[in-house]
Amino acid sequence: MQWVTDLPFDVREIENIWVPVSDGVRLAARLWIPEVAERQPVPTVLEYIPYRKRDMTAIRDSATHRYLAGHGYACLRLDVRGTGDSEGLFDGWFTDRYVQDAIDAIGWIARQAWCTGSVAMFGLSWGAAIALRTATRRPAALSAIVCAAGFDDAYELRYPGGCLSTAAITSIVAQLSYGTRPPDPQIVGPRWREMWMARLAAAVPTTEAWLGHPYRDQTWLDESIIDDYEKIACPTLLTAGWADPAFASIMLRALSRLDVPRIGIFGPWAHRYPHFGIPEPAIGYLQTTLQWLDRWMKGVEAEDANEPHLRSWMPNGFTVAPTPETRAGRWVGETDWPAPSIATRDWWLGPHGLTPAPQATYRAELQSSHCAVSGAGEFMPIFATGANPELPRDQRDDDALSLVFDSVPLSETVEIVGTPIATFELQSDGCEGQIVVRLCEVTPDGTSRRVSWGALNLALTGDRSGRASYEPGVVRSVTVPMFATADSFAAGHCIRIAVSSGYWPMLWPSANRSRITLETEHCRLSLPVRPPTNGDCKTLPPPEAAPASASRTLRPGGYQVRAFVDDVTSEHVVAISDDMGEICLEGVSLTFTEATRRVFRIRPERPGSAAVEAETSCAFRRKDWAAGTVVRGRVVEVGSTLKAHHRIEATEGDRIVFAREWDSQLPK
Repeated sequence: MQWVTDLPFDVREIENIWVPVSDGVRLAARLWIPEVAERQPVPTVLEYIPYRKRDMTAIRDSATHRYLAGHGYACLRLDVRGTGDSEGLFDGWFTDRYVQDAIDAIGWIARQAWCTGSVAMFGLSWGAAIALRTATRRPAALSAIVCAAGFDDAYELRYPGGCLSTAAITSIVAQLSYGTRPPDPQIVGPRWREMWMARLAAAVPTTEAWLGHPYRDQTWLDESIIDDYEKIACPTLLTAGWADPAFASIMLRALSRLDVPRIGIFGPWAHRYPHFGIPEPAIGYLQTTLQWLDRWMKGVEAEDANEPHLRSWMPNGFTVAPTPETRAGRWVGETDWPAPSIATRDWWLGPHGLTPAPQATYRAELQSSHCAVSGAGEFMPIFATGANPELPRDQRDDDALSLVFDSVPLSETVEIVGTPIATFELQSDGCEGQIVVRLCEVTPDGTSRRVSWGALNLALTGDRSGRASYEPGVVRSVTVPMFATADSFAAGHCIRIAVSSGYWPMLWPSANRSRITLETEHCRLSLPVRPPTNGDCKTLPPPEAAPASASRTLRPGGYQVRAFVDDVTSEHVVAISDDMGEICLEGVSLTFTEATRRVFRIRPERPGSAAVEAETSCAFRRKDWAAGTVVRGRVVEVGSTLKAHHRIEATEGDRIVFAREWDSQLPK
């Protein structure tokens, strides 16, 4: 990262301003504004998220928004209602109230004397998703959106392929923590405690909202835009990282479905802004953002009129290191997306592995262990505490528990961009079960690298809206799309499909698994192969940002994964701790800390014994003030239901000032 101090415009920072919304609530914002805006209005960039502008994201925000402001944009970093220093109460996780607040805030910004009346939304993850949803409502002042790793389908994010992700379960604890943290007395004054107690009293875990809706019903549709892309009218810059497969797939889908000026940039990173990208190479995301905003908010001609519709990092080289590193490769470009030159190439499953032509029929029973040896890595790797083992490792242990089909060693390198798809014909003796597919590259020594994966809940209809009708013993065809990716299989290596009936601890297991048999004559793997003659594109600039706000690390954080067998219970356990350490923000004399622990337990012979536990603790203090929360949750399967228990404790100083528990039992 190059830290840039010599910016074109002098910038004034306002620690807090209040943004009123239509129901009378005031939202708290941090503002960076070019000093020239006092006499010459400028366009405005809005980042609107629930992650606390004064502590959690303060360091990142200052580096990003001061840079953009120094290039002639007012930048507003706005806390969602009921979070940070904003008034009001946290409302679920993605309800329409937040969209209306965003529309109100955009209207208010456009009316300010320092704003030209033109506003862009900028965000990562939740911030990108709210930008997409807000854009479907077409607020008059919204001129462009810049979306990094957003999402369009709230159901598919929690239930990939209709299978419950354990990340959704642990996220219940995280969301309850975000919505119950105290405001800062330096901003809101003596009423901070009243505001905090109101947040705590109103808090409700998202257990019912997420686990109580295992089908794609109206609850999920109300929080999604997957069927509303045609309503978006403003130019859109999309980015994501291939190491963040769920979100990269979504952003690639958005690139194909939007009908507005748009470009997509997909790098090797995990769930991060691209200028802070891990694995490397990070890119000059802020320079790219400025070019996009200058074009659509200031009328500046694009430097490259023939810029590729899709610009993607094409990895090469082989690594199964679970810790981030530089991912070797090059930038490639596609003029259009979907690219007409990318052709589907099929490999057929059978007794001879994966072959270019169909094979004789072959019946193979699909079973897999639920031992917690998964080399899957994190569902959403984020690297909050630095270079940690969050990426997939060598897949050989998982492959040994799966049904495996290998190609012969490749005679030439095969590059893919898009969505790998597996098609199966299968027979089952019941209506329950999952099918999980991993696409791997295998070296001559047997090392196996996961390239992509996908899952399907066999009990659900194709649109996931309910249970599928089922006739025992009848052969049926199913399709399993995997997460989109750009990757390469080297000459001399093999392509592998590994098929299993579960993916613990990534997915909640099916307790009553049916006996599933593949009829391989019509089973195939379809890969989106990119011709080697397609052009590369110019290298993106290196990352730049403004110097971040001054901070000191008082206690370093860390990330740890442990897998072991409990000697007492015989459970196979995976325990993950992620501690951000203790940080002091010197400008506001505030010290804060956050730590999360997740534990996944199962007895391999009893998939119904699965249990997920999570705990998130946070604390904030300065000389005359200290407050914090601890949120715990546990979900287990009891018969045909999921039983959940959640608890929150809030402390002021050394004293517990609030405690509450929730118990839920929901149909599985």
